[in-house]
Amino acid sequence: MNGMCVARITLALLVLTHRYDDVRGLLISNIVVPSPVVVGEAGWLECDFVEQQRERVYALKWYLGLEEFYRWTPAETPSVKTFPVRGRPLVVDVAASRRGRVRILDVTLGATGVFRCEVSAEAPSFHTESAVATMTVVDLPDERPVLTGVQARYQLQEDVSVNCSSPRSQPPATLTFYINDIPADPSWLRWYPPLEEGNSGLETAVLGLVFPLRPRLLRRGPAIIKCTATILDRYWESSVAAVHSDVPHHASVMGGHASHATGWAQLLSEVHLHCLEAMSQSSYTWHYTQQNKGPESEQRLNNFPTEAPELQ
Repeated sequence: MNGMCVARITLALLVLTHRYDDVRGLLISNIVVPSPVVVGEAGWLECDFVEQQRERVYALKWYLGLEEFYRWTPAETPSVKTFPVRGRPLVVDVAASRRGRVRILDVTLGATGVFRCEVSAEAPSFHTESAVATMTVVDLPDERPVLTGVQARYQLQEDVSVNCSSPRSQPPATLTFYINDIPADPSWLRWYPPLEEGNSGLETAVLGLVFPLRPRLLRRGPAIIKCTATILDRYWESSVAAVHSDVPHHASVMGGHASHATGWAQLLSEVHLHCLEAMSQSSYTWHYTQQNKGPESEQRLNNFPTEAPELQ
């Protein structure tokens, strides 16, 4: 390789290095957008930059989508200018804002989207850097979740059918059912699409629950249904309802011991029970219904042990 060729390569590398340094002269080092934000709340947008290689900031701009709403030009007076955005999704607190730190007020659902910070250098490079971050705005329900469909009383093994709704929010709340503080069996849940509330942009979440009222659910008294509604990390509310049975709460239903066989007779004359119990490496199935009433059935009952078998 002759000297002329080496000189040309060296010159080309120096030019590329110089251009690279120019490009790297102005950098955005950090961008912060609050999320989630509740409708009506305030927040701070932050865009930090670093000036290098003799480049100085000519202007810093904030955009929501494609619309500019804030500009800081340090060489002009006033240095801060604001611009209206369609739908007025936010208000800029001009007195509190400076450089890339902007205070926004009265946020609406329309402020959900991509925010972009753009920094441009002075002449002659006019080099521009930009960075983006996303904001989510939530509109919380005005009331607790609502439980409907709960009857005054139920028979054992009767289906309990309940709906839970969380009215008017965006996004729709996530609903969860609990029975006696235990998450409901997924097979008992009935899923429904959110209901749109006119042109407000709000939606009502609905979740159904259908389950058989089993004795084990009544061991500590009425079965307690709880529905919780959550929206991201900004909202958590719950409502509860008690499910009562027509059957007296005997010790056998509570999961304890029957006091005597008469209690068994009273309980079994009211409901149809299927009891399974393993005894001496064998099992039996005991069926008793309303039709079994009579002296012989009473005699069989009196011969039963007073220890209550586990009810399924």
